[in-house]
Amino acid sequence: MFLHTKKALSLLAILIPAAALWAQSSSGELPRPATMEQCVQYAIEHNISINQAQMNTELAKVDKTDAIGAFLPSAGLSSNYNFSKGFSFDANTNQRTNREQQTMSLSVSTQLNLFNGLKDLNSLRRARLEYASQRYNSEKILNDVSLNVVSAYISILAALEYQKVAQSQYELSKMQVERLETLYKAGKNSLGDLYEVQATLARDEQALVAANNQVDLAYLSLKQLLALDLTYDLQIDTLGYDQVSLSPLMSTSTVEIYRSAEANLPEMRKARNDIEVSRRSLAIARGSYLPTLSASYGWGDSFIFDYLNPSTGAPITVGEQWDNNSRHSIGVSLSIPIFNRLSTYNAVSRSKINLEVARLNLQQAQLELQQSVEKAYSDAVSSYKSYLAAVKAVESSREALRYATEKFEVGKISSFDYETAKNLLLKSQGDMLSAKYDYLFKVKLLEFYQTQKITY
Repeated sequence: MFLHTKKALSLLAILIPAAALWAQSSSGELPRPATMEQCVQYAIEHNISINQAQMNTELAKVDKTDAIGAFLPSAGLSSNYNFSKGFSFDANTNQRTNREQQTMSLSVSTQLNLFNGLKDLNSLRRARLEYASQRYNSEKILNDVSLNVVSAYISILAALEYQKVAQSQYELSKMQVERLETLYKAGKNSLGDLYEVQATLARDEQALVAANNQVDLAYLSLKQLLALDLTYDLQIDTLGYDQVSLSPLMSTSTVEIYRSAEANLPEMRKARNDIEVSRRSLAIARGSYLPTLSASYGWGDSFIFDYLNPSTGAPITVGEQWDNNSRHSIGVSLSIPIFNRLSTYNAVSRSKINLEVARLNLQQAQLELQQSVEKAYSDAVSSYKSYLAAVKAVESSREALRYATEKFEVGKISSFDYETAKNLLLKSQGDMLSAKYDYLFKVKLLEFYQTQKITY
């Protein structure tokens, strides 16, 4: 019975906008009972996948800063101290000396790229685009987690309703067994009829156990999404989900819903953004065809400790040596690529292919989104009609069971006929629940496509 419900849940593997979710406050503790909105907010604050996505966004931000740094010059400072004994060369006199000597040198150098085929500029633009793509991806992950919680929450609602149906069927069969036992002891009924209702009671008990297990599994799924301990006494708020009415969204065209979804869903925005990333990558690859130009500047100085003037024998101070030995250098470097074994050509070719792949990915995403919107709309209309029909079927089956019960109690129909009427009611109730939550899921899906929000 819940196979259709599970299929409907899979259709809801979509997004809830981050802004609508983060706007809600949370105390950090899940209340009892917890509303759907509270469960979603709790998952956002505790889910590891969301935290991982946020860390990846921070890494993309660092990459963007790294691209900005490529425009800055590089600079370095170096120093050297040397002690020598014996024959050595005196740089100040250009003569050999034979004595102990301590020398020290200091140099500063800097380099700046003046032009490198606009690679730095395009790298910065690409880094900004990649940062935006990562933010879209983080938003998608957050939305995926959020809607998984919504799906699990609604699964619990469906399981709880079916549990009530199974419980009522079990209680009804139990009452019939007790009644037939009394009639059999009074000699007013056959043993075969008693055995048949006892077998029905056993089947209903089995169905009740299965329904209880379904509730436990649904709660387990939600606990895992919320990262709760399995022993945590999770309770959900079931109020507000009894009535089902035709959504005003059914009067909106699928074209309008698609346009809103295509313009705002983060995965669609990422697909469009990825095309721009590929364009920047192509521009970077083409930049390798162009020459590079860089400028450099250097300064250095050196001095000798306890240095004596070889002519007069007078000591020369470090300050005097500092002034005399100071040197500067300025340079410009030009590099023109001629042939690099087709490396640049192949890089450009790969970038062109990646750009075309990005365009095809966007077209594919647009096609899938359009098909999803059209199917969700059609399914929502169909589910609502099925629900209305199922409600009528439940009413008719309930009345038929009441009539069959009266006839069975006076012996006008067999236990088999009575069980058939009872099973028809059970099936009608199951069909109504399946149609009800299938419709609820699909309406929420359309709401999300239209507004990027899901009402609670």
